[in-house]
Amino acid sequence: MRFWELFRRESPQPQQQRSLTLSPRINDVIIQLRVQSEKLKRAYQRLVARDRELFEACVTAEQELDRDRATIYANEIAQLRRMSRTILRSQISLEKVILRLETIKDFGDVMNVLAPATRIIKQIQTDLSGIVPEVAHNLEVIDEMLESLMVEAGNFTGAMTSVTVADREARKILEEAAEIAAQRMSKQFPELPEIGSETAENYKSQTSNTP
Repeated sequence: MRFWELFRRESPQPQQQRSLTLSPRINDVIIQLRVQSEKLKRAYQRLVARDRELFEACVTAEQELDRDRATIYANEIAQLRRMSRTILRSQISLEKVILRLETIKDFGDVMNVLAPATRIIKQIQTDLSGIVPEVAHNLEVIDEMLESLMVEAGNFTGAMTSVTVADREARKILEEAAEIAAQRMSKQFPELPEIGSETAENYKSQTSNTP
């Protein structure tokens, strides 16, 4: 071997070139998704706190036999919990997308990750548009970033991902997130007492004993 060959740099392989090209931009997307996930987490925590206040007010109204006021509180709680479920499901879905994007740095499986990710983010954006519009708007921007990455990755590698496969993967992740959200909410949100029943006192005593 000639002496100068010892110092010759090997040119990056296509796989390495792809990682070098896309990795910084994927990291940017991950950072932006984490910011939105944290916003949803804080929004959910605020709703949990508000739910507790309304729940106590509902039980108190029921104890005082003020059924009209108790019904108003119960309806407000029901609406709040629907919003909470959507926000929590969206936040968990974003966490799953982030985890999948992080695997690209290790496995370079660009198209198989980006395609489902864009579908998930589009769905979350739709779900949040009337609840947390700021996050929904930011996700629209992030989705455009992902679409651009997909085009670049496809042009660079010639890879294609089946629409059916991408939709199936996205649907699976969203369903998993919904199941996790339902489990968490069942632990964090007490069941409402039946308006006009004798269970209000029992619910009040249960919540007062809960730390």
